[in-house]
Amino acid sequence: MNEFIPYLACEPARTAISWYCHVFAAVCSELIADGPERVAHAELNIGQSRFFVSSVYEDHHLHDPRTQTSVASAVAVVCTTIANPLARALTTGATLLRPVEVGRNAKFRDPFGHIWFLNQVSLTHDKTEE
Repeated sequence: MNEFIPYLACEPARTAISWYCHVFAAVCSELIADGPERVAHAELNIGQSRFFVSSVYEDHHLHDPRTQTSVASAVAVVCTTIANPLARALTTGATLLRPVEVGRNAKFRDPFGHIWFLNQVSLTHDKTEE
């Protein structure tokens, strides 16, 4: 196995793609439309990482997570600072699920029903933390 790529079903998918690009400074490098409203597949890139987004396709077992009170998976994002993406998420419809551990991590549910963990790491290794 060479790579693991999260694949998120969202409604409306085009709005979700714009939201993810704004919140995570992602770039949509591919979008395959399924008519004027739906998205068959989109690829979003954040630095060296990527994830996929599509519209909800219940016939393919890709359901709308907003219809559930809890979901079975979450996406973790590792970054050098969580302040900016967290602020952008919370001011544009995300719900904070756990109090923020200052400077370390945050957990929120996006407006499309997906759970995200933001984990802050230092670019340098501090031996005092060992």
